[in-house]
Amino acid sequence: MFSLRTVRKKIVMLSKLAGIVLILSYILSTSLPVSRDVSVLIWLCFVLLLVLGIDFFMNRFISKPISELNASAGRMAKLDFSVPCGMESADEFGQLSASLNTMAENLQQTLLRLQEANAQLEQDVEKERRLLAERKELVDSLSHEMKTPLGIIRAYAEGLQDETDDIKKQKYAQVIISEAERMNDLIMTLLD
Repeated sequence: MFSLRTVRKKIVMLSKLAGIVLILSYILSTSLPVSRDVSVLIWLCFVLLLVLGIDFFMNRFISKPISELNASAGRMAKLDFSVPCGMESADEFGQLSASLNTMAENLQQTLLRLQEANAQLEQDVEKERRLLAERKELVDSLSHEMKTPLGIIRAYAEGLQDETDDIKKQKYAQVIISEAERMNDLIMTLLD
């Protein structure tokens, strides 16, 4: 069975039919019992009708489908997947329409996955910012807490150098040991 399933076949068939109609219209117009000028005028009218008919069919088979495909592709290029390409035909334009719709579905799914991944990434970045802020606060607190025992140790060590009384030296040494243990506890807490 003969079928017009491709645009090429439609165009070839249309051009053959146009040629046949053109020849038949010439034969018909010249065989009419009218003057030669009138028969040429009748034939030109047939040619005009033929050109308009061909234009109508070319518009229907080629221009209109291309315009619809172009409009759909334009919407998809703007990431508007709300209206699928509605062209349904058994030729190449129908196949292209189906391919555009499949591509649009795939792009839409990929965009949704990217949006989800982006949202997750934003959450992860925000979490990292909070952790960084907490670490900075901890380091600031620990550095302040460690400066105090160091300052006390230094002051008592300097006092120990200048002191001649053994009881005061013993007391200063005890304070230094106590503050060193306090620093050790702070470091252990930090490591935990």
